[in-house]
Amino acid sequence: MKKLLLSVLLLSGFICFSATNAHAQLGIKAGFNSANFNDTDASLDSRSGFTAGLTYDFGIPMSPITIQPGVFYAQKGAKFSGEGAETTTRLDYIEIPVVAKFDFILDNPMLTPHVFFGPYMGFNINAEQEGSAGETSGSADISDEVKGTDFGVVVGAGADITKFNVGVRYSAGLSNAFEEGDGKNGVFSIVAGINF
Repeated sequence: MKKLLLSVLLLSGFICFSATNAHAQLGIKAGFNSANFNDTDASLDSRSGFTAGLTYDFGIPMSPITIQPGVFYAQKGAKFSGEGAETTTRLDYIEIPVVAKFDFILDNPMLTPHVFFGPYMGFNINAEQEGSAGETSGSADISDEVKGTDFGVVVGAGADITKFNVGVRYSAGLSNAFEEGDGKNGVFSIVAGINF
């Protein structure tokens, strides 16, 4: 936990420090997550959640490529329904992606479409399961069953519209989210934000 806090503080400090530079592109983003587990034989439904965080665009001179590190809060997990019962697995992470963003330069300076991809590292901060069957319901902490870290890749596309931005992204976990058993995080996101 100390390493997680240190990593988040260092990245946040770097972003805030860089934002004082005249060429800095500090961004705030938030959006909707539709999460599920991949590489599992279980028949699951998506869990709806949200994501929010900070990004910093580090432009490469004379190039349409931008390196964009960030730090996000992301809700993941999935739902299972069957035989009159419903179970929701809620996994929440602090996620640190570092993506390469490629801008498509158009004649219209107010609109810049882009695509991006790169790795991410996630740190689990909450793991619980909620269940209900008829009039009975309850929840349990499953932190001992969930790995503390998650890593994978993220790909997406979007557009900068003046100082605003919109986009879609998909993050695919490359490691199992659980200590035992199968299930890798997979999240489709729709996000919007503003650059400073």
